[in-house]
Amino acid sequence: MQKIQGVSVAIATCLTLSLGAGSQARADGAFVQFDAAQNTSDTVFSMSRGKVSFSANFSDYEGGWSTGAAVTRDFALEGIGTLKLGPSIGRTLADDNWRLGARVGLERYTPTGFGHVFMLAQYNTIDQDWFALFQAGNRSGLGLELSAGGSDTYSERTIAVTQKIDGGPVSIRAGWRALAKEAFVGISINTY
Repeated sequence: MQKIQGVSVAIATCLTLSLGAGSQARADGAFVQFDAAQNTSDTVFSMSRGKVSFSANFSDYEGGWSTGAAVTRDFALEGIGTLKLGPSIGRTLADDNWRLGARVGLERYTPTGFGHVFMLAQYNTIDQDWFALFQAGNRSGLGLELSAGGSDTYSERTIAVTQKIDGGPVSIRAGWRALAKEAFVGISINTY
């Protein structure tokens, strides 16, 4: 299982680096997303100010919950993207105490002729947690997201379609969690 996770992160990183000239995904802004399915719900928040980012998440699922947060220092890698490094903290229903860890991530935003492409790959030492995201959107606000994630306690692959509302920061979402075999709907706000 560890090899599969490592290979997935390596593939996502290679895809990120192979798209040619891009820009670092570094700007002041905030992002919040809430997804709900029959047996699960997920909330994600991130915020960047200058060269510092903060992120937090909460997942409620059948039989438990998990939560975590990280503060990272952002390093612009010209022509590659933004490297994010910093401490993390996390807890699950099964944990008696909060656990400390470290997070590393790479983000890349690339404007395209049709709109944009955003990619993210991250790894957290708490539960060997990893996540990779590919997102493409067109100028009319329609987007497609493919993501994969896993850890010592979960694994998931997701596809989602998003649509911005009136060209603003709010998007509605709908998708499918392949391993859980369940549909979800959600909303996100992105001011980046």
